[in-house]
Amino acid sequence: YIQKKLQDVIAKAAFILSEQARRSEFVPVGLEVGFGENETLPPLTVDLDNGYRLMLRGRIDRVDKSTSQDSLYLRIIDYKSSEKDLNLVEVYYGLALQMLAYLDVVLTYSEKWLGMKATPAGVLYFHVHNPFIQTDEKMDERKIENEMFQKYNMKGLLLSDEEVVRHMDTSLDSGYSDIVPAALKRNGEFYSNSSVASEAVFTKLKNHIHELMKRAGLDITGGGIHLNPFQFKQQTACTYCPFMPV
Repeated sequence: YIQKKLQDVIAKAAFILSEQARRSEFVPVGLEVGFGENETLPPLTVDLDNGYRLMLRGRIDRVDKSTSQDSLYLRIIDYKSSEKDLNLVEVYYGLALQMLAYLDVVLTYSEKWLGMKATPAGVLYFHVHNPFIQTDEKMDERKIENEMFQKYNMKGLLLSDEEVVRHMDTSLDSGYSDIVPAALKRNGEFYSNSSVASEAVFTKLKNHIHELMKRAGLDITGGGIHLNPFQFKQQTACTYCPFMPV
């Protein structure tokens, strides 16, 4: 039974990914891209004030690229088994650094890797699942497919550039995209609920996570073991760990 459920999930996700690719000018430039020593990309290094050097290593699910007028744009896609979004409150407090750190890595080494300095296009989560549609009306096959497609709308943060967003969803004219978390008005401006940010904001986010990494590095090398709990809505540091009683 579990095997059949997994096959259904993978089959549906693969179909949706192929449809998204058909409607996008962003193409994968790397899958399971490792960064660190002896990997595709070098480690991300951060020099600490105490003389130590923090070397970050990891593996990125997927890196996509698109080019426009001699500019290279890169975005990160991360596959998740549960629904996930990029919350800037979590980023600010150092609870969600992974995606922006990945973006920092590919932008830092883009010239060496792809031969061209890149601009951030965004970070996106793809929810790998087989959604269930509830409705009170009779739906034909086409409408069911459309509803299903919308259930896979990726979450995250995009560059507030109309052309870049249209490259991510070539079928987007005006209104809401079925692929990315953005919506365009007829005049080309973004609706206020679009998950977009300027290149300057992406730079500020990069600088902020670098500071958080430095603090973590100083704590690691200095032997910091202070208790540091948090609660954000229903999430705590131990929501998914075996130490809840402690």
